[in-house]
Amino acid sequence: MTDEAPAPLRRTAITVSVLGALIAIFLLAPMLVILPVGLSANTFLRFPPSALSTRWFEEIFSDPAWRAGVIQSVKVAAVATVLAVVAGTSAALALRRLRRGRRVVRTALIAPMVIPQLVLALGLYLGVRDLGGTAGIATLMLGQAVLATPLVYLTVTAGLSAVDPALSRAAHGLGHRWPSVLIRVELPLVSRTIAGASVLAFGLCFDESVLAYYLSPPGQETLPTRIWLAASQQASPVIAAVSTLVIGLAIALMGLSVALTGTRRNR
Repeated sequence: MTDEAPAPLRRTAITVSVLGALIAIFLLAPMLVILPVGLSANTFLRFPPSALSTRWFEEIFSDPAWRAGVIQSVKVAAVATVLAVVAGTSAALALRRLRRGRRVVRTALIAPMVIPQLVLALGLYLGVRDLGGTAGIATLMLGQAVLATPLVYLTVTAGLSAVDPALSRAAHGLGHRWPSVLIRVELPLVSRTIAGASVLAFGLCFDESVLAYYLSPPGQETLPTRIWLAASQQASPVIAAVSTLVIGLAIALMGLSVALTGTRRNR
């Protein structure tokens, strides 16, 4: 007997591999174009560039409008991340103890991942207006927190699945009450998972564009909104330079999240 797979199965595997490689190239091609354009010395978007220069990257840090957009994105993403981590972690810990209705609550928590962001932005705007308020940065932070909460919940739930529930029961048997069990047992065991979820949530909120476009007040635009406005006004290579930095940040945050939520055991 031989261990070789049948010919039809081998052909199917080759076809799937080739198709996967083509899809990966299709998805990565825009990123491979953006970097050379961002390093272009031309005044307008052109690929391939006739000459290379770092002038557009220098303009990002010298232009007050771009700097303000970066700072605003960091502030909004930081607050939204804190809200999402608190809500998502609390939900993961609560559903771990819930016996009835767990599926319904889980569905409600994950719903923001499938609701169109435009619908969410419109709902937040109308809701705040009906309550007598005005949509602004606080509304944007809340909206981005709603988007990031399911991501945090799913990540922390995955981390909790590797924690033996007997540890919490043992702590209860030794006389510890719920707050003490939470602080001394459960949270330390998933601390790395929570840190990884925080990184993912920050990256999602920093790069979010739909809510930011509709809810950001004039003069307080986030970086994605600033990119959109710049693209609608002029085709400057500075847009590609900013996009390159955002892509680099996303890759760095993804790598950090993988490192934090890796397979190493928590102490």
